[in-house]
Amino acid sequence: MPMEHISISPGNSKMGSLNSVSLPSVITCGRRCEHCYAEKIEKLRPSVHTAYMRNLSILQNNPDQYWSEVSQALKTSRFFRFHVSGDIPDMDYLERMVNAARENPWCEILCFTKRYNFVSSYLDNGNTLPHNLHLILSAWRGLKMENPYDLPEAHVNYKDGMTTARKDAKPCGGNCFECASTDCGCWVLKNGEQVVFNEH
Repeated sequence: MPMEHISISPGNSKMGSLNSVSLPSVITCGRRCEHCYAEKIEKLRPSVHTAYMRNLSILQNNPDQYWSEVSQALKTSRFFRFHVSGDIPDMDYLERMVNAARENPWCEILCFTKRYNFVSSYLDNGNTLPHNLHLILSAWRGLKMENPYDLPEAHVNYKDGMTTARKDAKPCGGNCFECASTDCGCWVLKNGEQVVFNEH
């Protein structure tokens, strides 16, 4: 039986030509967020769900292979994104993601996460984040944001007009690769700053 490999996506209409690796939603998020767009896409496109589940299976059964293949993708990428779907499943994953960023300093890496407790625990222990890892805490309605280190935040403009974003939040440019290429948007958010997306 041939060896299975993780699925690295070359991009999509929202992200542009930006390589990414994803995991299944809900299972790795630790919760189900109402109106989760990633969960909706996985239900509409079974092949996408299958690819994300395969990534999770490889991560769980052979984490060294998972991270070796991620590292290979980072070596040949100028920009990379973790988790169009899914989230950081545990502390080991966060630590390996940080190490992968440090080992590939030429690659700018974007990751949105609702695993606030993992990030806080990591920083509580005196650790720091590498300059090329843009870790942004992602807010969602009904989810209490915990951000003691004042890291960058992403908020949502909901279709019903409600938002948790401040008035000075920067609007999403709509294409991750274009923003990365022009040094704007999420890629240059500083501590204390916010970006706001329209619900999709």
